[in-house]
Amino acid sequence: MNTAVPPGRVAAAPVLASAAATQSTPSPRSLATTAGLPEGQQFDAWREQVVPFLDIEAPQHTAGFDAEATTLRFGPFLLYAARLPAYDYARSAQRIRRDSLDHWMIGFCRRGTQRQRSGDTVLDFRPGVPHVLSMAQPFEARRAGEQVEWIALHLPRDALPTLEPGFEAMLNQPLAGAPGGLLTDFLGGIADRLDTLVPADLPYLATAAEALLAASLRAGASIAFAPGIERLQLARVKRLIRDNIGQATLRPGRLAGMVGMSRSQLYRLFEPHGGVAQFIQRERLRQARRLLGDPEERRDIATLAEAAGFFDPSSFSRAFRREFGCTPREHRLAALSGAPGGQEPPCGVGLPALLRAL
Repeated sequence: MNTAVPPGRVAAAPVLASAAATQSTPSPRSLATTAGLPEGQQFDAWREQVVPFLDIEAPQHTAGFDAEATTLRFGPFLLYAARLPAYDYARSAQRIRRDSLDHWMIGFCRRGTQRQRSGDTVLDFRPGVPHVLSMAQPFEARRAGEQVEWIALHLPRDALPTLEPGFEAMLNQPLAGAPGGLLTDFLGGIADRLDTLVPADLPYLATAAEALLAASLRAGASIAFAPGIERLQLARVKRLIRDNIGQATLRPGRLAGMVGMSRSQLYRLFEPHGGVAQFIQRERLRQARRLLGDPEERRDIATLAEAAGFFDPSSFSRAFRREFGCTPREHRLAALSGAPGGQEPPCGVGLPALLRAL
């Protein structure tokens, strides 16, 4: 197999792929690094390959861009740990509409500092203090320091419904206090031990992460943790969508009747999430991806697409490729080939593909 890195592209092959030949238990992590690229190509490679969902500016004080990022997927979480030069970056409303990534993110600096503005809110990241962030909100940020170490825990919106009110209450706020400190120590400890982790460890890490998140959110929230009426309505509608995802008639008009609210109420409820039609489409694509990624699933692609609510093979294939960067057939072949550690190989490369795979 040719392992050479094409000019201008970042080396982003999973570590477990090269380790499989020498280890009986492959590592469940993946790595991206600019090491080995000419200095003049390093920054562009990082920007285009690893974080294409951000607008970032090259640092002025250095010719090269020596950066490394490691990711680990466990349960509904993706841990991202990066060591890189300080730079300014932003996520615009246009990019949010383009990539539809709306994940929650718990982020903190281990080294260096960050100042971030989201609307009228300005956040100052002190080393070791985690903040609740959202990829669905535009922001701009400035990092400072000779070198920055950044750790972020990502999870899809609605992945942990019981914690949604806490995320919303603490959005753009620090998780200060003892529980937040324990969460920081836990995530930093995972980042320090990535080389030693095996697939059997991952379920325990997911359970611990959820418990620490719940404690940190509850400790940090200054309002009652119980969900309000609108949050309960939203959770109910989302559950109804997922329970009926394979029905071709699942459209906003019929959904409004099923939940007993007007179309305008339904549209207002889903406005922060890109609209109800877009939410249904994303849920259908995610369900199709899960089915196609199941090595035990033997039904043909067209049947699996119909189970997710897609009855036109051509439009399904186009929507799937647009969302995940590969065709349904390519994704299924990758899954059936057997991903080490039971992990589903993401379509494409870079952090966006890993986030969509959650």
